[in-house]
Amino acid sequence: MNGNGSVYNARNAEIVIALVFELIFIGLYIQSILIGDVTRSLWPLIAIILTLVPFAFEWKDKVSLPFGLKMAVPFALFLHVAGGIMRWYWEVPFFDKLAHVVSAIALGLILFTMYQYLDYLEYVKKRPFFKKRIRIFRTQEGDVLAGIIIILVIFGFAWEFSEYLIDLFYLTTYNFGLVDSVTDFLGDIIGLLIVIYLVHRSMETIPPGEHLDYLLLGNTLNNRSLTPDVLPIAEKMEFL
Repeated sequence: MNGNGSVYNARNAEIVIALVFELIFIGLYIQSILIGDVTRSLWPLIAIILTLVPFAFEWKDKVSLPFGLKMAVPFALFLHVAGGIMRWYWEVPFFDKLAHVVSAIALGLILFTMYQYLDYLEYVKKRPFFKKRIRIFRTQEGDVLAGIIIILVIFGFAWEFSEYLIDLFYLTTYNFGLVDSVTDFLGDIIGLLIVIYLVHRSMETIPPGEHLDYLLLGNTLNNRSLTPDVLPIAEKMEFL
């Protein structure tokens, strides 16, 4: 099988998996209504919309998002939505740890796409979103990895704090104490390490002289100049 055929089949697989998750979200919505969980009945509807966002983004800008993103996003949404409606958070051991791992991967891929889009705006659309004066928003590999690490760590702490606040105001039991928070954060770190590996491997496929947006354009490189802009000399590695 040629390379184009493999890419085509992979993209089709993403579509099929996303459609399966959409059907599952419809089923979870029906289940939430049947058990009278009106508050959580909104979650499957929101998940249905969010699952379609990456596809709409691809269609609008005629790009190809990183492989796996359109599967990781609905999978993460499914774990969180089903975890509440089906009570798996409380009844299935380590379920929330899996949710943290998958959510970190999904968010990491979204952040990686954001970095690609910054270069896409600058080199394809010729409309840079902003001058990359903030170190973690530059698109050299070290800066990309540092930015993803920093944002995911901040998000992990924010998520644990939000669980504590939800329990405080709504008298729920999403957080079971310090041990639960530490193991949740461990799940975030595992997801982060997987993302770092995937990002590094993806950036290794960029040809010399190309920018990060090369990964977004995929087989549509005719959208940009035949002579790519020369990448700037890599600056020394810094986090900020």
